[in-house]
Amino acid sequence: AAAVAQPRAPLGRLIRGRAGHRGTDGEGSSTFAASIGVAGCAVAAAGVYHAVAGVGCDDDSGALPFLWASDACGLWQREWQPDWDGRASPPPQEGEEKVKTQGRTRHLFFIRHGQYDMESDEKGLTALGKEQSRLLGLRLQAMMGQVLQENPSRAIEIKFAGIWSSDVLRARQTAEIIAEYLGPNVPLHPPDPSLAEGKPAVPCPHKKVFLDAVLWEESARAEYAFRRYVHRDVDHKKVAKEEQRAKKRAAEKAKENGAEQEGEAAQALAPAPAESAAPSLSGASAAPAEPEHVFEIIVCHCNVIRYFVLRSLQLPPEAWLRMGGYNTGLTEIVVRPSGSVSLVRFADTGHLPLSKTTFH
Repeated sequence: AAAVAQPRAPLGRLIRGRAGHRGTDGEGSSTFAASIGVAGCAVAAAGVYHAVAGVGCDDDSGALPFLWASDACGLWQREWQPDWDGRASPPPQEGEEKVKTQGRTRHLFFIRHGQYDMESDEKGLTALGKEQSRLLGLRLQAMMGQVLQENPSRAIEIKFAGIWSSDVLRARQTAEIIAEYLGPNVPLHPPDPSLAEGKPAVPCPHKKVFLDAVLWEESARAEYAFRRYVHRDVDHKKVAKEEQRAKKRAAEKAKENGAEQEGEAAQALAPAPAESAAPSLSGASAAPAEPEHVFEIIVCHCNVIRYFVLRSLQLPPEAWLRMGGYNTGLTEIVVRPSGSVSLVRFADTGHLPLSKTTFH
């Protein structure tokens, strides 16, 4: 039966992260900052759900669990939300033009780690997992410098801006192996605890109890990581504020100097080209010399990637457990300057023969 659910009032509650957070796999994320409670867990302001009993994704009581969880399930709406990342151009003020869309198209390569030893405490890569990572490294190496003919009039040269990974051992090992193949011009950044594996949302349907403190903490962390890594390149609201300040300074300067035309002062005091939002990843700006497209590699985990895909496409987050994904599978999410998003590939293992393809 179809769910009849409506968003209610925001929770308005902050979730405090733990400095000693540990993922569901037992791998420590000991450096996870307590500031996640403020920075990443704004998701707690999401609306909570209530529903008609007997909708299929309920527990024994017949009530949907979304009203309890700290995940983003209550945020989902059927209509596309243009300002999903908070970086869309604001409505222009009277007499002003709308901020011009700018920035690069981001190609986010989310990679699941290689096969790991589930019986060991460290849960590091197995010999096969390392081989899977090497085969993926060779594939990415072959892509470097190649031209993607997106359409007859657009050719895109593939250049990787860098490699990021979770702090879990198997993801770190996978990222390190990939880095060996891509060379020193593709920097390997310090591991990020927010990308660690965990429970990103209450799944629907679910066969076991998911409502616990682990879900409360890990779902907020997953949402924090999504907001940190998946967004358009330039914050157009920030650009609009800079332009307004520049015009104000120009007007004041023109008044002081008695300039006949404020346009000259406005040109002299115009803000520098908008800084890319990607520096949180690539450290680059949207300067004219930069490529129009940027490719970024993020090595993490299956649950995290599944959740990111649904959130970026604005599909129900609680569907994450219905998706699969083999080891070293490549998922590509494209985020354009306009804010439109496309899933180009999901869990692509074209670099692996069937004999080396594994889920665990």
